[in-house]
Amino acid sequence: MTGFDLGDPADDADEPTDEQADSSPDQVPDPVAEPPTSEPESEPEPESVSKATDSDPTETGPAFPYSEVKQSPLYAREETWTKFEDQLDFTVTPELRRMGIRDDELREVHDVVLELALDNIDEIPERLAEKRREL
Repeated sequence: MTGFDLGDPADDADEPTDEQADSSPDQVPDPVAEPPTSEPESEPEPESVSKATDSDPTETGPAFPYSEVKQSPLYAREETWTKFEDQLDFTVTPELRRMGIRDDELREVHDVVLELALDNIDEIPERLAEKRREL
C-alpha cells in the first residue's frame, strides 16, 4: 500500500453511464431508425482503385515484414559507411521515387545490398586482399 488516497466515490458512481443505458436489453428501438440489414451495404469500388492481385508490386509496400528481419551488425569504416549512405540518398532514393516507390524501408535496401554481395561473392576475397595491399 502506498498510502495514496483516491478519495470518496462520486455521488453518481452507482448510476449507469450513457453507454450502459444505451445497451439495456429492454430498450425499445427507435421507430425512425433504419432496421438492421443482414449484409452490410458495400460501396462500389472506384475504377481507379485496383485489386491487390492487379496492383504493381512497387506499390504494395515493403517486400517483406519486419518480423522476418535478422538484425546483425555490419562493420565498416566511417568513410565507407558515409559514402554508402550518400549514394543511397543521392542515387537510390531518387530512382525509387521515379519508379513510384515512396515507402521503401531501410531493411529492404540492406537486404538487396546483401543479395548483390552474394551475386558477386567471388569478388570479395580479391577485393579484401587488394585493400590489405593498399596499407
